[in-house]
Parts: sequence; structure tokens; C-alpha cells
Amino acid sequence: MKKAFRRGFAYVLTCVMLLGTLVGCGASSDGEMPTFRDLTWAVGTPLPAAEDFVKTLPDGYTVRFAEEYLFSSLGDYTLQLIVTDARGKETMQEVRFTLVLDSQPPVIAGLQDIVAYINGDGVSYRSGVSVSDNCDGEVSLSIDSSAVDLTRVGIYPAIYTATDAAGNSTVLRITVAVYEAEITEEMLNGLLDPVIDRIITDGMSLTQQLRAIYDYVYDSVSYGASSDKSSWVRAAYEGLRTGQGDCYTYFTISKAFFERLGIENMDIQRAADAVAKVDERHFWSLVNIGGAGAPAWYHFDACHLNDVRKPWGFLMTDAQLAEYTAQRVSTNGVTGYFYAYDTDAYPASATQIVTKIN
Repeated sequence: MKKAFRRGFAYVLTCVMLLGTLVGCGASSDGEMPTFRDLTWAVGTPLPAAEDFVKTLPDGYTVRFAEEYLFSSLGDYTLQLIVTDARGKETMQEVRFTLVLDSQPPVIAGLQDIVAYINGDGVSYRSGVSVSDNCDGEVSLSIDSSAVDLTRVGIYPAIYTATDAAGNSTVLRITVAVYEAEITEEMLNGLLDPVIDRIITDGMSLTQQLRAIYDYVYDSVSYGASSDKSSWVRAAYEGLRTGQGDCYTYFTISKAFFERLGIENMDIQRAADAVAKVDERHFWSLVNIGGAGAPAWYHFDACHLNDVRKPWGFLMTDAQLAEYTAQRVSTNGVTGYFYAYDTDAYPASATQIVTKIN
């Protein structure tokens, strides 16, 4: 087939494409009607059978191609299909067929890193995962999880490969984090509560509580180690337990205090386009120190930064973050990236300065 097409697009197709709901066919005994679909097909691949163009075909119906079709070029074609109902009545149906040169790889959607546990329920690699392509026809999805050892604690790769009928492929990677046991919020709270008893006292204002949280997180966590970003609860737990981590650790420990104390907060992270410029993510929070009817949002970031010192990051305004972002320069000479985020997705901060930075 492929060679014949290259010699002049000379394809003979004994098929008919089906469009919309069949008009004029008799219904099946239970009232069902056949339904059909158009197809877009990649040149050089095996041509579809009549059944490929049928969405639903009630019992007793058959479909066949009305004639042989010659395709001399890429593009759209109108074809005829003969549909025969259970009583032998035949009806003609016009359908569309598009023949294209396919160079687009398929799309894999729904991938996310996986957390698993030794002696757990195993891993469902396909759960929530789907593949799509610009052309109809089969798209295969293979998953290479051979590197994953569910009997040993570790971080392992799993490789997803989607390949369409024309041979175009997409390859994506996730990580599978295997742990001894699940970290629950109850376990996390077991580490938080003794700290809260020490640093939060009766009569503290909300701002004073937040400052106590900021001081504890800033002073108790050493920067340097990376963190597992598959679960904020686990990251906070490990950070509290070990006293070390990266910006995600500072963010999640702060969030754990907010959640435990009922302080309204929102998660923020650096925008994807800014991450791409420096190959580095950053995480922080918005906290509301106002009431429900008069919110007053401020940025909260207890992470150690190499060019500013405490209390930088405590209840900062949008303008303060923007000023810092404008002057911060990455190791590869990029500016304007540090606190770059999707501002449309978050409320504007209050404008009154709480923390003055000289």
C-alpha cells in the first residue's frame, strides 16, 4: 500500500466513511439506530475497515463499502457507504475521509508521579492516563516499569511511550517513590502539636502566631537537601523529622502549621515559563491576616535565600516581591524569574507594609 501511494497516491480503498447518524435506515427491533464518525487517516498506514467508521451498530445491521475508491492525493474525500438493516433494506450514506501526512506525535495526558508502599496494594500505572492523536487509528501505549522495585525503599523511574500508526512517538517519564509506610496527616500532627504548644501562646494575635511560625521554620530547618515533592504531607513530616530540606520543605512545614491552626492560606509556585529559564522551582504561600469580609493577603516564605536575611519573606506585599524579583539574578544571568507566578490566579496582596526591608 505504502509503495503504491508513493508511486502516485494510487490507493484502492474498498471502504466507505460514515458521517453523523444514518438517514433513512430502518431502526432495529429495540429502536436503536446506527451512528457513525468521520476519520482522519495517516498516509502510508493500513487503511481502515468499514467497521472502523461505526460508533454503534445495532444487532442485525451490516456495513460495507459501496465501491472502490482511488485516492490520488492527500486531502478530503466524500465516500458512500451501504448500510443494510436487519430486514435486508439497504441505505446509502455519505461520509468524509481525510488523508494526511502525519508527522505529529500522540499526546499522553494524566501522568503524575506515583507514591507506593512496601507490602501495599501495588501500582496502577494506567490509572487516569489517556492517549490521543491527530489521526484516527490505533495508538499504542507501553509502560516500562522494569526499574521499579516495590520491595525496596527508593525513587524509581517509569517510562511511558505512546506510538501512533504512522510511527510517531512521545516518551515521558515519571517517578515512583516507594516508602516503608504511608505518612498520614495524623502522623504529621504528632510532630506539629508539641511545637505548637511551645511557640503559640494564649492571647497571640494572628500576626504574632504567623511570626512565631516563621521564626520556627526559618531557624529549625537547614537548607541543602532535596525533598520528595509527591506529597506535601510527607515533605513536611520529613522536614520536621530531619530538620533539613529545600524550598518545598520550608513551604510545606509552614503550610502544615497553617492547616493545623486554621489559618487561611493558598499555595503558590513559580510559573512554568520562569522555571524553564532557570531550571529551578520555588514554592511559597499566601496567608490571610484579615477577616472574611475584609481579607488582607500577604506572601509568606520562610525559605533561606542567599542574598537576603530574616525576616525577609514574612508577610510581604506584591510590590515587595516584584522589587526583589526585578533585581535577583540567577547563576545563568536571568532576571525577573524568582517570584514570577500566575497573578491572575491569586488575590492581590494588601498594600500596607508589615515587614520593612532596607
